[in-house]
Amino acid sequence: MDKWKSALDIARSGESKYKILVQAIADDIEQGSLANDQRLPPQRQVADAMGISVQTVTNAYKELERQGLVRCEVGRGSFVSRRMSDRVATYILDSPERALVDFSITRIMHTREHDQFWRDTCLELSTEEDQPWIHAFRPIAGFESHREAAAQWIGRQRLKVDRNDILITNGAAHGIFLALASLAGPDDVVLCEGVTDHGVIGNSQVLGFTLKGLEMDRYGIDPEHFEDMCSNERITALVCTPNLNNPTTSLMPDTRRREIAEIARRFGVHIIEDDVYGPLLDERRAPPISHYLPELSFYCTSMTKSVLTGLRIGYLVVPKRLALRTESILRVNSWMATPMVSEIAARWIRDGRAESLVHLQRRLLAGRQAMVTEYMGEHLLGQHPHALNAWVGIPSHWEVDSLVRALRHKHIAVTSPDPFTVRGTPKPRAVRVCVGAECSDEEMRHALIGMREIFNQYPQIHDF
Repeated sequence: MDKWKSALDIARSGESKYKILVQAIADDIEQGSLANDQRLPPQRQVADAMGISVQTVTNAYKELERQGLVRCEVGRGSFVSRRMSDRVATYILDSPERALVDFSITRIMHTREHDQFWRDTCLELSTEEDQPWIHAFRPIAGFESHREAAAQWIGRQRLKVDRNDILITNGAAHGIFLALASLAGPDDVVLCEGVTDHGVIGNSQVLGFTLKGLEMDRYGIDPEHFEDMCSNERITALVCTPNLNNPTTSLMPDTRRREIAEIARRFGVHIIEDDVYGPLLDERRAPPISHYLPELSFYCTSMTKSVLTGLRIGYLVVPKRLALRTESILRVNSWMATPMVSEIAARWIRDGRAESLVHLQRRLLAGRQAMVTEYMGEHLLGQHPHALNAWVGIPSHWEVDSLVRALRHKHIAVTSPDPFTVRGTPKPRAVRVCVGAECSDEEMRHALIGMREIFNQYPQIHDF
């Protein structure tokens, strides 16, 4: 607290003491002097040490909580909670490094076919006289023709829906946010997989609801734990990814989907189903959970993880009784999804280009996943031939963070489980390896050989 007191001591007359304290604590958090989850000193203790009022400290802690840097828990105190965007940036690379094989970012494999389809579509659009999508700002839910194409795309995922129940969104992350914002606030408890997409964790910080992780096995959420939580707490919603969970790649069988739906119906719990990876599965895929629980389910899918990364359009199916509420949040949040991108997505769905690229992606991913099996097979905890990543367990003689650093020294980037692990869930001894890395097959093969060598070695005595 010495730095905090020094900042207050040199403050000019008239400066707000609570703002100075906020800045001093925020600086310590950003610089790492205060670690994530570290407990802050009690407010009375800070007030006595700084020679200021308890109310001033209370105001400072509340402002830090509003900024997402601190979380205040009744009866326990205040804890450092670095913003999810900051935390993810330390685990997932924002920009490529030369000579680095980057397995840290989930993305599809980009090909010349993708580029050609894009150029052809741009050429088509440039010759058309009537282009209402470049000047439209209504309807909020999206053009009828775009929602009709969305219903067609969702139908391929084995969910039959009416176009009027669909909202076009700016990607699946936007759709999941809208669903959560329609249901959950500071007094609500939302469940998810204990290891889940980091966007769900970030949404809990933005919207203020309490997020709790459920136990998982190789098939996803444990239904018994879900039922137990519903029996003992008032649960608002369950967010889940039954198809190729990120990062574990778990795939939920049909029997379990029915069981989850039945439990949710019995306790009146809404389901928010993230199905961005569903299109990568073949036609034998099980129906979504939403198929068995349409009255309580939000279903969301998109094209960025199966067709084209930059085609950031999402399709959100909304329960009828929440349609007006969710659409009003969309209007406030972004008015409407970008019609131009939505038009391109709709064209590709109607003329088969989207499906063609999905089939191409499945074939390419199967080849990459076969390489992962060849070199890392003994360590695999989760994998699927059409998944964008593999979940790789680490040897007992390594700690996760040390292993990630050792791999980076070898110019290999992977993602630790930290950004995906819900508070209260034991940290998995695994790393995520994304197989869509922008590298040649030979470069990937060389990187996997390097990974295997590091896994088989023992760490240094001093880990720097």
